[in-house]
Amino acid sequence: MAQRTMTMTQRERVLAALRLEPVDRVPYVELLFDARVALQIAGRPERLTTDPAIVAALNRGLDSVRGPDLLDRDISRLVGRDNIAYWGAIGPFPGGVSYLLNPAQAHLGASADGIVKTREDVDRLVFREIDDAFWEPARQFVAHKDDFAACALLWLGIDPLWHSMGFEHFCLSLATDPGLVEYFLERITDWLAQVATGLCQLDFDFIWAADDIAYRTAPFFSPKAYRRRLLPYTRRVAEAITKPWIYHSDGNLLPLLDDLLSQGMNAIHPLEPGSMDLDDLKHRYGRRCALVGNIDIDLLVRGTPDEVRQQVRERIAQLGPNYGYLLSSSNTITEHCRPENVVAMVEALRDHGQYPLDVP
Repeated sequence: MAQRTMTMTQRERVLAALRLEPVDRVPYVELLFDARVALQIAGRPERLTTDPAIVAALNRGLDSVRGPDLLDRDISRLVGRDNIAYWGAIGPFPGGVSYLLNPAQAHLGASADGIVKTREDVDRLVFREIDDAFWEPARQFVAHKDDFAACALLWLGIDPLWHSMGFEHFCLSLATDPGLVEYFLERITDWLAQVATGLCQLDFDFIWAADDIAYRTAPFFSPKAYRRRLLPYTRRVAEAITKPWIYHSDGNLLPLLDDLLSQGMNAIHPLEPGSMDLDDLKHRYGRRCALVGNIDIDLLVRGTPDEVRQQVRERIAQLGPNYGYLLSSSNTITEHCRPENVVAMVEALRDHGQYPLDVP
């Protein structure tokens, strides 16, 4: 066995993996790591943060802690995650949305069961001003990133579109009134492209762009509709991303993958279990993009530590050779994940993820 001589920082490891370059071990990344799971792993809040306000909030059962950069950094240090993730660029309005029909009714939001039905509705949308107040939390986040690979979450545009229109209305409009879809998508992607430009001017290391566009079995729409009606607009956002980036969508992306990759992403996530043939994906695309994920979140919720360890070993053996694989859950670490299973995942990575790989 070749002697290991390379030791990398978290940032170096993630960025090298995204470039399909050699790394010392398989990186571990998550788009979101629920603070309550981390607290159960830690045993007590004080091991994650000494900020009394954060400790008090966590002890009150705060639903999810994404904002405080020091907490996200400490979570990553605790669980061996190589990245930290900033969500503030997609949630400038209360309720976690980027635009509203009525700013006085923030509870309606962008995912309010299809409130955008017409061009007139699109014209009434109020987008958050991209000003200094918008950027200051992001500046503070990257100022405290230490050696972690700091990423920012961004939409490409299709996901907020179909949530805002309602899925059924979106599908019908794509077939019968595609001009409405394009009219709306142009508004969204113009705003997102400005955000992408600004994020890439800050000290983030990579972008994690989300856009759920597929069922487990197939995309939501035909390759022809995607190529003609949707891709030209999301490409505007992609062209504004000048940092390495990961693309997130659940489901089977294979029918769209060549068109997807034409946008220049470095990796795809989360490789939903059962949606795509991983051996085929690695063989056909493993030198074009990195592969991220596939540790079954259902297994992390319902399985046993031994089952999790076995799956991690299998994925490293299957996707790790020749580099270009980053370990991750098949979505995010939610509050439902069993802490002992998350620990088993990280321990199995430590035991089997060092290069040169030593897996059966």
